[in-house]
Amino acid sequence: MNKYFAAAANVILYFVVFYFTMFAFGRLLAIEAYGKLIEANPSLHLVFIFGVTMLLYWLLFKLNLVVGNTERQSFVQAVKFVKLPPKMVVFSLLIGLAGALASLGLLEIVSLKEVFPDLEANVDSMMGSGNFLLIVATLGILFPALEEVIFRGLIFNELKKAMPMWIAVVLQMIGYVAVQPSAGFMLISVVTGTVYCLIYMIARSLWAPIIVQMTAMSLFFIGYKLDVGKGWMNSDPAAIAITLVGVAGMIALTIWLNRRNRDVQPTMTF
Repeated sequence: MNKYFAAAANVILYFVVFYFTMFAFGRLLAIEAYGKLIEANPSLHLVFIFGVTMLLYWLLFKLNLVVGNTERQSFVQAVKFVKLPPKMVVFSLLIGLAGALASLGLLEIVSLKEVFPDLEANVDSMMGSGNFLLIVATLGILFPALEEVIFRGLIFNELKKAMPMWIAVVLQMIGYVAVQPSAGFMLISVVTGTVYCLIYMIARSLWAPIIVQMTAMSLFFIGYKLDVGKGWMNSDPAAIAITLVGVAGMIALTIWLNRRNRDVQPTMTF
């Protein structure tokens, strides 16, 4: 029973830290100076949330406030920031590239946009105003890293201590889906939340899904900004074909990564 209590308590703790940080910075928007700063550079709001949330997670382990952390693991050890071999980095980049291609194709499927009009609206809202490079840095790099830390590095690792692996995969995916901003993103996150977790399990390092998601999101936002595919994905069949190629690429590369990594035992953390 103790292991179930510890897992539940820690999962709740990780969510509380994240939502407390979101709430605190939301309240700061009422302060005129901070509000004007964020109005001019909206992405800075996410930079601050990322920095403070990561600091608080680090402090949880530094001060040994995590329930059941008898081995006194550090934050880096707990989430498995393990050095990746160069070949695995390449695989992760390629999986991310395939993911970006699938996402760009998905947003060009007219029939899908009619069912989920929120998809494109949310992306446009995310792109917003301000410096585009800062938008890519926050939405394409920092927030993907934060998502991986929370859902794969912290929550999944807690869950798998108390239950069968496949149940832990499903539950962390459900949590990941639940925090998405709209129904369209929730549907996509059922797939991505599962794939990112499988990549994490295969690589035994959080760097792998971080690289995958950073690559996918960064290239997606850049491609969307540049209207990549508007000319050659001008019909549903073409857009669906590109989406399926991207999804198939992610699956094939993940399977290949699994086969290549069976005997690899990464040990160095940083």
